[in-house]
Amino acid sequence: MTNPWTTGPKTLRLRDVTLRDGLQNLETVLPTEAKLTLYRALVAAGVSELQVTSFVNPARVPALADAEALWAALAGVPERLSVLVANPRGLERARAAGVGEVEAVVSASRTYNEKNAHRTPEQSMDEIARMAADARTASIRFSAAVANAFHCFFEGDIAPDRTLDMVGRLVELGITEIGMADTTGHARPDRVWDLFDRARRLWPNVAFGGHTHDTRGRGLVNALAAVQAGAAWLDATLAGLGGSPFTAGVGGNLSIETAAEALAGLGIATGVDPDRIMAAGEVAAKLISG
Repeated sequence: MTNPWTTGPKTLRLRDVTLRDGLQNLETVLPTEAKLTLYRALVAAGVSELQVTSFVNPARVPALADAEALWAALAGVPERLSVLVANPRGLERARAAGVGEVEAVVSASRTYNEKNAHRTPEQSMDEIARMAADARTASIRFSAAVANAFHCFFEGDIAPDRTLDMVGRLVELGITEIGMADTTGHARPDRVWDLFDRARRLWPNVAFGGHTHDTRGRGLVNALAAVQAGAAWLDATLAGLGGSPFTAGVGGNLSIETAAEALAGLGIATGVDPDRIMAAGEVAAKLISG
């Protein structure tokens, strides 16, 4: 039997989101200097792409209240850095801070979007259209992600056509990098493969990324299903830290240690050293435990 991975990708972007997603719902709020220590440990392990913070209301996410200070401290580093923005106010803060790449999010679940963003998906999409135009004017790289692309705790399974319809609207805005997130961790690998495969066939010039959670222990298998179907990158965090600060019951993110080792074993180069990333995880554990 032919090994299906021999015809798969030879390289893959592995984006670390520890400093944003991994820390956002921890009870321990790390100071900026501790985050910089963690950043240096990640880079030493070969991580070259990181989402480092989110420009959101600090009252809602206190762990990311130092967004401006952290970005200023990272000014000029050679790695590809991005931030998450929740609305036009977040984009304005990011632009004022000198950020060069931002990501916005809209949920395929109407209920989740209204509870999380206090907007309908249509209102969020209108805001994303404004932000995409403003970012283009300011020469800021702009991407977007569809949350709850497979399942929502409030609405159950999300129909693939609903997610693809939302992706299509993002593509119409000129967005060429789009993430699809298994926000609750309830997706199955067959559904992940199918959605990524359909998206890649519909929009071959768009790069799609996978964001998976380990709620049901499927973080890695769902991520690999996305890769098999043509995903260009995966999000991951040290030790699988993180989840959603607004939705109870969500498991941790895909572990970057596990992902780096599995992908290396499949002959897929990510630039991340499986041994050194373990050391970065130990740094994170010490910082978080105090």
